[in-house]
Amino acid sequence: MVNIPIGSTLIFTPTNIEVKVADDDKVEYQGRLYKLSPFVGTFMPDSRRNTSGAYQGAKYFSYKGEILDDIRTKIETNK
Repeated sequence: MVNIPIGSTLIFTPTNIEVKVADDDKVEYQGRLYKLSPFVGTFMPDSRRNTSGAYQGAKYFSYKGEILDDIRTKIETNK
């Protein structure tokens, strides 16, 4: 969705965990594949959890220092 090449490294910003882009909507971490939002729900530190347990995954990952949600917003506004 935001044109990040497969195999690229993303950073899960709450903990600085590095994950690899596996395909258009999945990342790989420790040999397992995750969609972004479930990854956030699994690895979010207790001190940063919200009451609903629902997360917009793209808000918690960065690529080359830029949050994925911000990258998507820039792409959408430049169309």
